Amino acid sequence: MGIHRRKFLGIAIKTIGAAGLIKAYGFDGVFSFAEDKNKVIPSPAPEVWSSKKMVINTNSGVVHWPHPEVFKITTYRVAPHNSKELEVEGSHEKVTANPSLRFDKGKSGVIYEHLALAQIEVEDKETLSFDNGSIEESLYILKLAVSEPENSRNWRLYDLIARLVSLQNEENPEKARVLIIEILNNSKVSGQWKSRDPLSRANDKEKFNKWHAKTVDKTHGDYRKNLINRVNSSKKITKGS
Repeated sequence: MGIHRRKFLGIAIKTIGAAGLIKAYGFDGVFSFAEDKNKVIPSPAPEVWSSKKMVINTNSGVVHWPHPEVFKITTYRVAPHNSKELEVEGSHEKVTANPSLRFDKGKSGVIYEHLALAQIEVEDKETLSFDNGSIEESLYILKLAVSEPENSRNWRLYDLIARLVSLQNEENPEKARVLIIEILNNSKVSGQWKSRDPLSRANDKEKFNKWHAKTVDKTHGDYRKNLINRVNSSKKITKGS
């Protein structure tokens, strides 16, 4: 009995040891020398890359802008032989002129915003004044942006449009109000903007005049200073390509 017991204990110890090795090395308990045809091979991780210039996917016509300061980490699956660089400045003109090109839908609002802000010229830093002609160029780009389906309800862009119209007509709040209402009514948010602040204020003359006064104010210049910072940031990003 003693001998049999010792043999049994020896077999048990070996079995436990083998089980430990299996666990340590990650075996699932099924051994087979045949190749598992159903085994799923994980796809390689998408390449993470960045470029200060825009990149056209010549296959799809989608224009990407993987700028590290605009989109911190972005993944793209554009094969090198299907990619073509595009200068940032004036890119909206090339995209608009070519029906086969379009900005990346999920990011076009941000792209258009930077392109529009980069157009604005600060006329006088002391008085926080802007060049009206450059504001007009900026508004042109913003109107292009909101005319696209993916940005048709981008309230941030509409707010910037309203602010720029006010700055362009700082001495004439009523003219600014009429122009803003006209832009909104001709947009795809014509039935919704009246319920969105601060845009809804354009429908109330008294409220709008107060909002307009804060926007164009030069004494404290809160909005003007904020806009100058945004303009400088966008210029740095768009002209650094």
